[in-house]
Amino acid sequence: TLLKLVEWLKDPLLVSKFQHFYGIQSLDYRKCRDKRNDKSDVKCNCTIVEKIDAKNILPKESKVGEELRPRSVDIAECSFCSTSDTASDNGDSSATESDRLKRSPEYVVRNKFWYYLFSFGAGLGYELFYASFFPIWFWNIDGAVGRRMVLLWVIIMYFGQALKDVIKWPRPASPPVIVLEPEYAMEYGMPSTHAMVGFALPFSMLIFTYHRYDVSFCFESRVTVIGVNFSIRCGVVFFLPLSGACSSADIVVGLLLSSTLLVVLLPLVDVIDQFHLKSLYSPLISVPTITLMAKFYPKSDRWSPARGDTCIIMGAGEGILLGSWLNYQLGIIRGPGLPPPFPIIWPGFNLLGLGLLRATIGIICIIAVRAIGKVLVFSIMCYIHKLNPKDPETKIRSSVEVPCKLIAYMAMGISITYLSPAIFRFLNIERITMFTEV
Repeated sequence: TLLKLVEWLKDPLLVSKFQHFYGIQSLDYRKCRDKRNDKSDVKCNCTIVEKIDAKNILPKESKVGEELRPRSVDIAECSFCSTSDTASDNGDSSATESDRLKRSPEYVVRNKFWYYLFSFGAGLGYELFYASFFPIWFWNIDGAVGRRMVLLWVIIMYFGQALKDVIKWPRPASPPVIVLEPEYAMEYGMPSTHAMVGFALPFSMLIFTYHRYDVSFCFESRVTVIGVNFSIRCGVVFFLPLSGACSSADIVVGLLLSSTLLVVLLPLVDVIDQFHLKSLYSPLISVPTITLMAKFYPKSDRWSPARGDTCIIMGAGEGILLGSWLNYQLGIIRGPGLPPPFPIIWPGFNLLGLGLLRATIGIICIIAVRAIGKVLVFSIMCYIHKLNPKDPETKIRSSVEVPCKLIAYMAMGISITYLSPAIFRFLNIERITMFTEV
């Protein structure tokens, strides 16, 4: 039945097996191994949960989907103790039963190839990637496609992040799962926003580029483009169970939700983009809209970085669109002389050098704006609310965190599409076609 399928997909043992298969293995077995030759003690230090971690065996008394709690077992019963080459020599022998309940097991990476490959894929879903990918895309490739991708990115991420705090579906239990990214353990897991954006962003990039440019090139080039696109999606999605961040159910629901949103949003993106770009009054609608979206973001029963991350995404996205709006209203963006599809201009050494120079100068500008904006807005919020800026609790108060991240990252977005291109024009290193991308 559907319910059994959902329970099976939620099972943390699936994640644990995936981790074990790709070389992420627990180090919590040294005590047990050391007692292997101690015939006077019939008890070992293994538990049912650890036994699952070592051999991926579900105990008979456990049911799929139920929370597993450690239980001591006999040496004769423990299949881990009966083998001589399973445990690692580098385990922590000081861990206690209570310690294991409070934290994820220590681990060792047995297969560094898969670990680094999936880590790279996961990096495509974090702030560092977005803070470099979107600027470089706007400065060196195509602003019109970039605006549309940003619109989808903001809407899809808001829906996904908000649903996490509505559904309140916890991440896979640890143990047996080994958590590689503890900083995100406080977030709920359903749906997986990594999976959502990992599917939506490459797919939308392919669709928007295909309709804007003449891509009637050779079959090998098409296969390469599609292969790179598919690899990006797989890298993001497959790292999620490896990191212990999401269950299979979180990923499946994220992919289904992302696909559904794309079906609804793709026909509307052009209309929204053109209205925001060309209407003189569009900021009077968009800025209050994202402010209200941040204000009425679903409240969680505990603090997590989800709300702050959502404000970062909304602020950066609105800033990028505001910068493009300024360019159009000031006559900097004029529109192309010919309708699409446009021919692809393949870069030579000169264009590659200019692109690298723009990226270097622009990213320095972004870092400066982000640093100044965060400090300035934080100081103003602390002054308005009469809060101590040195108190760690101040930074996570919603009355401070929300405006700080919205305004600081909005300024950062404006610097991507307005301030940095102005510097490029001053230095005579701008990309000429950037000002025709309506």
